[in-house]
Amino acid sequence: MKNILKNAENTERLLKLTSDTMIILDKNGICIDIAIYNVDLWFMKEDKLLGKNLLSLIPPSTYAQIYPEFHKVLTHKTRSVRNYEMTLGNTTYFFKCIMYPFDGMVLCQYRDITERSLRKLELERKNQELNEIQKAALIGNWLYSSDTKTFTYSGHTDILSTEQVQETSLDDYLKLILPEDRKSFTNWLKDNLQGNLENSIDYRICFQEHIYYTRLKTFAREYDKDKNIILEGYVQNITDIQQRRNDINLLTHAINNSTEDIYSVHEDGTLIFGNRCFKERHGIGDTQDITKLKIYDLPSYGRNEKSWKEFAESVKRGDTAQGYIVHNPLPLCPEVLAIEGNAYWVTSDKGEGTVWTFGRDVTSRIRHEQQVKRFNRILDKIIENLPAGIVVKDISNNFKYIYRNRESYNRGIKMTEALGKDDFDFYPLETAKRKREQDIKIAETGQEMHWTAEEHDINGKSIYLDKRKMKIESSEFSPILLSIEWDITEMERMKRELLVAKEKAEASDQLKSAFLANMSHEIRTPLNAIVGFSRIIAESTDADERLNYYEIVAVNNERLLQLINEILDLSKIEAGIVEFTITPVRLHSLCKEIYDAHVFRCPQGVELIYESSDEGIVIDGDKNRLFQVVSNLIGNAFKFTTNGKISYGYHREGDYVVFHVNDTGSGIAADKLDRIFERFVKVNTFAQGTGLGLSICKTIIERMGGNISVSSEIGKGTTFTFILPLTAPQKEGEVQEDSEERVPESGKGMEHDNDSTTTSKENGECLPKKKEVPHSSVPTILVAEDTHSNYVLIKAILGSTYHLEHAQDGMEAVTMFEKIRPDLIFMDMKMPNLGGLDATRIIRELSPDIPIIALTAYAYEHDRQAALDAGCNEFLTKPFAQEILKDTVKKWLK
Repeated sequence: MKNILKNAENTERLLKLTSDTMIILDKNGICIDIAIYNVDLWFMKEDKLLGKNLLSLIPPSTYAQIYPEFHKVLTHKTRSVRNYEMTLGNTTYFFKCIMYPFDGMVLCQYRDITERSLRKLELERKNQELNEIQKAALIGNWLYSSDTKTFTYSGHTDILSTEQVQETSLDDYLKLILPEDRKSFTNWLKDNLQGNLENSIDYRICFQEHIYYTRLKTFAREYDKDKNIILEGYVQNITDIQQRRNDINLLTHAINNSTEDIYSVHEDGTLIFGNRCFKERHGIGDTQDITKLKIYDLPSYGRNEKSWKEFAESVKRGDTAQGYIVHNPLPLCPEVLAIEGNAYWVTSDKGEGTVWTFGRDVTSRIRHEQQVKRFNRILDKIIENLPAGIVVKDISNNFKYIYRNRESYNRGIKMTEALGKDDFDFYPLETAKRKREQDIKIAETGQEMHWTAEEHDINGKSIYLDKRKMKIESSEFSPILLSIEWDITEMERMKRELLVAKEKAEASDQLKSAFLANMSHEIRTPLNAIVGFSRIIAESTDADERLNYYEIVAVNNERLLQLINEILDLSKIEAGIVEFTITPVRLHSLCKEIYDAHVFRCPQGVELIYESSDEGIVIDGDKNRLFQVVSNLIGNAFKFTTNGKISYGYHREGDYVVFHVNDTGSGIAADKLDRIFERFVKVNTFAQGTGLGLSICKTIIERMGGNISVSSEIGKGTTFTFILPLTAPQKEGEVQEDSEERVPESGKGMEHDNDSTTTSKENGECLPKKKEVPHSSVPTILVAEDTHSNYVLIKAILGSTYHLEHAQDGMEAVTMFEKIRPDLIFMDMKMPNLGGLDATRIIRELSPDIPIIALTAYAYEHDRQAALDAGCNEFLTKPFAQEILKDTVKKWLK
């Protein structure tokens, strides 16, 4: 029996049972011989292969694998063992080919392994699928050895496990498990070691500062050869599952505790779910099975079965996704005014349609909105009746109007027309551009604008507006631009009237002060001559001298009287207590009388001309007042005309008579013409007078129904023109008389800037010459005085003791000082060309030691201080006593 395998008779039989197919190929790959065993393939047939070049029959991909091995066996006489893949048609075959060198040829042992290879590929694919499933499910494998107390694990849990096998001790692994989960884990492991493999365990581990939920399950328990227990199972990272479960629990808790009604209903009305708020609102207990109820059967639900089905259909169509509101939805709860909500159609996993509804009680909001609407109505009425225009623009919407009541009080734009439009829809292009530039500037800078503007209403009447524009920002709404316009027309007009009144009051106060100062000077000037010459007359024994002094006193008396009369005249006229005696006045006779009264006063080199007109013209007026007006205008011309002529006359124009007085004098500056008829205004502040003459003339002319005007040109002369009606209307304070001629009152002649004209006596002419002392033997006194009579008075007092020199203004005083070097100077303050203060300052720079005595009609303390500050040594006021004058001279010339 033992020689069965070695028996040659059994060789063929054994080959058939155990051997693979044998093929001998020559060096070119031609099949020399073939023995086919255990193969039933369509291409593995002797008649198909014998004598054929097998290398040329196999596919190129297979040839590329086999030929290098075939060549290596022939060349190196070595054996080759490899598996090959061959695709014929649509079928792939796998085979093992063992090649041997055989007498210069190659013996190929062919073994078909297609079935085994396919199984292997399938197994690999399944393993790959399992591996991907493990990755997706975060599952890994583990082994536990009770002998070594170690865990061996691999897999894709993203916690410890990787594709590489790792190992850790039980103690180290327990350290990763959270303390509160360790006991349950050790108990589970103990049960599994004892054979109880039914339960899995969920626990938490802390790995790399993160908490992970882990699930362990044992599926095998074995003993090794040393009776050591080996547990094998899977491990899964269930962190995501647990977190989702926690999220669902949290969501369920949030829904259950929401203040909104949240419920789900089948299409037929059967309730599926309702949160706590829904159950409480509809009286459903916590233990009550909600799925046994129909929603439309709830007493507190506001819909019946029909309306519910209609509602469900609208939800199914998507009509309620954007929201809906139901007023008075709960019949048993009338305090609930409305429910606002959203409803959605959701198809369940079973394919059933369900309605999910989220509703909220909006009663508080509705009541608040009602309150807001009420306050808005009140506010709208208030704004409509305010004297203000209010406009609100949306900055983010290209400055479109979102509110507007009115603007500028001339824009008939209704609120409904303005909404959604802008300035370019209602205003001219330039106006709209200007408004838009303002809006953009405020929107960019945030800086408020406030200004006052003058505009016009629809009737073209001027109105004044107080305007404000400001930007308002909030996190609760987009930025807006607020414009407020207050009508301040009346307030602005009142303000301007007050300013004018204030300016007039201030000007009046200044004029009053100037008038008082001027009156003090004008009164003291003639008074100085009256007092001084009266004393000299008393002491003089020369009759001719006394007569001449009497005439100087008389002239100054007349001047003082006329000054007082002018002040009284203006006061009476303005107070309305002066009576105007209206009678027929023959103008030719009146003008002749005026000529006779003034011709002898005409300055040297000046001719007075009466330009005769219609001698038959007679007007209704006050003759004395007409005489007074014309005399004043002529007297003014005398003072400002040094050569040429002064002409006056009249002519008729319709029912009026036009009077004129022309001169060729120095003229009046253009900037003073508008104020020439105001009280206390003087063109030449150095000329004598109150500045009331022309104001009185204007008042008289206006009282008689006429008006007066002036035109002038510097260096060429001045023309005064006044117009009177032929027939004057009867007015209060006027007396109508029939007599034509009345003698003018004495002393009523008036002047333009100053008051009265002066005679030659006032200027000190034709006075007797007093004996003067030799110049070289006595001190020299320089008298700077523009009024000649004042110089004559000083000379009459001091001329017998001192040598006097006369300077007629400040400029002449400075020149004469440098020429004669006097021992003492009397300095008047108010003089033409150069005033006394300026002259004093100049002389002080030339000589700090010369005594300068201020001798002026200004008598206020500030005048005295100004003189001392300018450099005067002493201050004397007019009129002065002879003794004081003599003592002062002795004091400074001792």
